[in-house]
Amino acid sequence: MHAPKGDVWTVEMSDRDFREIELFGAMKGRLPKKVAVGVVSHRSLQVETPEVVAGRVRRAMEHIEPQQLILSTDCGFGRAGCNRDIATFKTAAIGQGRDIVLQELGLEPRGVRAAQAGLQTDIVPARPDR
Repeated sequence: MHAPKGDVWTVEMSDRDFREIELFGAMKGRLPKKVAVGVVSHRSLQVETPEVVAGRVRRAMEHIEPQQLILSTDCGFGRAGCNRDIATFKTAAIGQGRDIVLQELGLEPRGVRAAQAGLQTDIVPARPDR
């Protein structure tokens, strides 16, 4: 467990329905490394809601202390024809889900600029410019 070099273990969990996440629980608070947990899927073009992501974060925190938890994607977004917009919205959902959990913990949310309507590419203006 301690032999591999590196500071972080990366585990895909979303597409595996968090199977085996409990294996980290035996060492909760004493893990020798941080754990990057996939909280959004790379196999689906459906963008997870912030609430779904927050639920996955809560589930990971049952077994991993928050200070050792890194939120990530299950893998890269090169599969399933994922375009940049979908990848942007999925990663924004990670930040939004994180903020939901931070508020629940009584901590200050960090905000997600990509979630601001004025910066989103899928918003149709009330008065089209063409």
